[in-house]
Amino acid sequence: MMNATEVDLRYRPGRVERFNCQVGILPDGNAVFIPVQIMCGDQPGPRLAAVAGVHGDELEGVRALHALMADLEPAEMAGTLIVAPVVNVLAFNACSRRSPVDNIDLNRVFPGNPIGSISERVAYGLCHNILAGCDLVVSLHGWYQNGTLEPWMEFVDVPGAVGIASHQAACVFGISDLVPLPLLPGRLISALAEMGIPAIEGEVGGQATFNKEKWHLYYQGLQNVMAHLGMLAERSAGLPAASLSCWALRRVTAPVGGLFERQVALGEQVGQGQQLATVSDLFGRTVGIVEAPIAGKIASIQTVGTAQPGAHLFTILEPTVPRHVLVDETPARVGATRTA
Repeated sequence: MMNATEVDLRYRPGRVERFNCQVGILPDGNAVFIPVQIMCGDQPGPRLAAVAGVHGDELEGVRALHALMADLEPAEMAGTLIVAPVVNVLAFNACSRRSPVDNIDLNRVFPGNPIGSISERVAYGLCHNILAGCDLVVSLHGWYQNGTLEPWMEFVDVPGAVGIASHQAACVFGISDLVPLPLLPGRLISALAEMGIPAIEGEVGGQATFNKEKWHLYYQGLQNVMAHLGMLAERSAGLPAASLSCWALRRVTAPVGGLFERQVALGEQVGQGQQLATVSDLFGRTVGIVEAPIAGKIASIQTVGTAQPGAHLFTILEPTVPRHVLVDETPARVGATRTA
């Protein structure tokens, strides 16, 4: 397998290659790299990138990309597919959200810094050496080790062609709950949007594990996006656009620490002010009551039974509309027919 600091991502018909893109050097002299696989169809077309493992304990996207690249053949596709299945190798090795080397959340430092910390160098290498020049980037995330969620798909809600293309990709992916996001400092899809690259980011699963029901959403969704871009010829009718919903995310945090006991389930509709959980001290006395700040759907829950003060216990989805995307810019949904 080739190791390089500069990688050649140019289209060549039928090309299939794997290589390690070096993005930094540790104090002991060992290289830090991002594993990359490139596949070029027999016909030219768009350049799509899919990345996973930005957080080292989020594995659904990793598994989906492994399955997709094992099943695709250049003869059945057009254009170029670039896959980085584990972006944050240091965090992956530790099964940790953050790199154990610098304790930095990689998805807070994009587009990175070529002379910064090791995580900042990973971020810079990903954006500038691998993703620059792509027509679309799909970032695949999971949830925290101590929680799980209902799937949703985020897109950058910005004016112009980047926002429209991002929204269209989110619409065809196959996940019905969409979350429009403004530009947020340090986030990968925001950094890409500022580079002129449309981008979407999925959230699926959690608990540092994966099962086929969860990762298959990503496996199928990537093929839906490829069909939308004209990279895969096989198509079938997918979910109609009317099934899509746009939501804003509202975090609900622990008022105090202690024993955490939920009263609501994932996916449940709750009313404003409804009690969601209690927090008890070491003697079993209730010291905190967690209430819903808004009405909406419970989209994520903490699954472990203790809570730290300020811990992210729930996410509630409340209806919203994108600021910069029009309804008539939503494409008809299509999907590829492959099954894993």
